[in-house]
Amino acid sequence: MIRGLDNIGVAVSDVRRAVSFYQLLGFQPDSVTEDSAFLRAGGVALYLFRTEAPPQPFRSFDLTGNPVGLDHLSFRVDDVDAACAALRDLGVTIERSPRDYEWGARAACLRDPDGNCIWLLQRRSP
Repeated sequence: MIRGLDNIGVAVSDVRRAVSFYQLLGFQPDSVTEDSAFLRAGGVALYLFRTEAPPQPFRSFDLTGNPVGLDHLSFRVDDVDAACAALRDLGVTIERSPRDYEWGARAACLRDPDGNCIWLLQRRSP
């Protein structure tokens, strides 16, 4: 029945600010309005849409303490250390520096302007 993931919808408080942030990660806009934007990078599509709801508390990078629901976005990169260095040079704060994880990746964590958790992952070769 399902043939693949079409897009990931992310509620944001300010569409233009969110678009600017995701462009730093390499996303390119297909369309942008005051209320929504559709962005692509590699095989990933994001649909950003403006919400007027109050912000939710930040989700923890420690996954086991978070409430039920979608938790984070993980983007695969070729070199997580180089990606983090480039983002730092652009003024992006990396909250958890790159490190190797027992589940098979080198990863780092940051947040988008609305506090959504973003993981950058470099999968280790088997």
